[in-house]
Amino acid sequence: MQSKVLDYIAGENHHNEIIRVDYSPYAMNQTRLIERNGIDDQAVKRKYEEGVSIDGIESLDLDDAIWVEKTRKGYAVFVHISDVTEAVQTYTPLDIEALKRTTSIYRAEWVINMFPPLLSQNLLSLNENGEKLTLSMQIDLDENAQIRDFHVYESTFKNKRRYDYETFVDDFMNPDSENHGTLQLMYEIARKRRVARKTEWASMDYDESDRQLSVWQRTEKPHSGSKAIPTTIIEEFMILANITSAMISVKNGYDSIFRLHKAYDERAFYHNSVGNHTGLALQNYTHFTSPIRRYSDMIIHRVLKIVHLRWEEPPYSSSEIGDIAKYINFSRTVIDILGKDTDNELRGRNLVSKLKKTNGNTLNVSHFTQNLRSTVGAGKKMPRVVVDEIINDLENGEKSNWAWAIGVLLVSGNEDIKKYLKKALLDDKKFRARSVLSLLNVTKILASDKDFLFQIIEKEMETKFSITVEFRGKILFENFIDFWKIEAKDAIGRMRNKMLKRIVVHFCGK
Repeated sequence: MQSKVLDYIAGENHHNEIIRVDYSPYAMNQTRLIERNGIDDQAVKRKYEEGVSIDGIESLDLDDAIWVEKTRKGYAVFVHISDVTEAVQTYTPLDIEALKRTTSIYRAEWVINMFPPLLSQNLLSLNENGEKLTLSMQIDLDENAQIRDFHVYESTFKNKRRYDYETFVDDFMNPDSENHGTLQLMYEIARKRRVARKTEWASMDYDESDRQLSVWQRTEKPHSGSKAIPTTIIEEFMILANITSAMISVKNGYDSIFRLHKAYDERAFYHNSVGNHTGLALQNYTHFTSPIRRYSDMIIHRVLKIVHLRWEEPPYSSSEIGDIAKYINFSRTVIDILGKDTDNELRGRNLVSKLKKTNGNTLNVSHFTQNLRSTVGAGKKMPRVVVDEIINDLENGEKSNWAWAIGVLLVSGNEDIKKYLKKALLDDKKFRARSVLSLLNVTKILASDKDFLFQIIEKEMETKFSITVEFRGKILFENFIDFWKIEAKDAIGRMRNKMLKRIVVHFCGK
């Protein structure tokens, strides 16, 4: 089978495709068809299952749920995962959209979903009391929580309770709660699993991408206080399911995607061949538990469903999986690099939206006073949407709107703004040089700044008249004319024009 992956991503701007808020019209059309017609379930048989989910209170895309039972020989752990690939077939528009993004991206205020929210937060999410198609793993453990047996199967799942960390602890601590005994048993198993892994010299409690990729730091730590017990349970159960899915692939020799971690000081990565996960002290490892949020998990699901359970032809060749693995690894690097920029753009979009609600659709530079000063003062990049509003004002607005901001805009670092600023100051001559120099002379970035950003010093000496331009306390330019030249008409005015041009060219380029 010839790899199709490179064809689907060829010619795309990889950076823009990976971190993007909007979805392609083809993907949205397929989403609406799924909403209208439902999922065409091809499973020969599905077993009905029930369980609970445990997620942060802010989570909306619930792709995993769990249950446990005490058995005669130990324990039975059930991990139920949303059957995303039953709804999203290989290389359909939604699948290509997910491939290009490779993951959902989370932060405290914003989420960029791999799939449209109608799918990720509704049709595919294991929401409370809803029945959804799932791919389930039953893992039988002995009394020491060591793996005895396992099998994967197709199921229909009902989420009996959607726990967040706080409500979980409430039921965990309350002997009268309906699920108290089961939750206690979950923690008993999770503690034994963690001890067993630590005995094998595992250095990591969790692979950093085991549940979700968060390139921005969240506002609260995931293992603090009441979160410690439920997060330990989820971590250990997800790792257990990932181990089991790898064991099935390796045992049967399936072409699949594996999670490798070769050294403690290196990042884990995806590959189409088996290998160690050093941080988790595991011989083979995959990602199986988050197909709503990670494209790698969709590959595992397709391999296990199509090849292992339905005995059909493999959905991918080894080289095809290799290409996908390389692209996912590449995308993680892009997300790390551009994640903060994306966050910045989303904040900017939110700011402009709020300002337009308050001030109408026509904004000017003065509306961005606080944001502009704080952004430039912190040396941060201005969001594109804010830049566009500022440029529009520079082109069309009254000069009184942005006169105060000339000095701040000069040092903003944004090339597009500087280009239009240069045009307004030098070509369109919207300001007299004397006015601009006076404005620069009273420019502070932040109100807390002790000194002005510029200092324009004009001196009249016995035989000369001089202008000195200082920037951040250092002389930037200096020029003078003899007294006899002052007698010539407009000599000082021309000198000021010359100094303004040198300042603008210095900061904006020729």
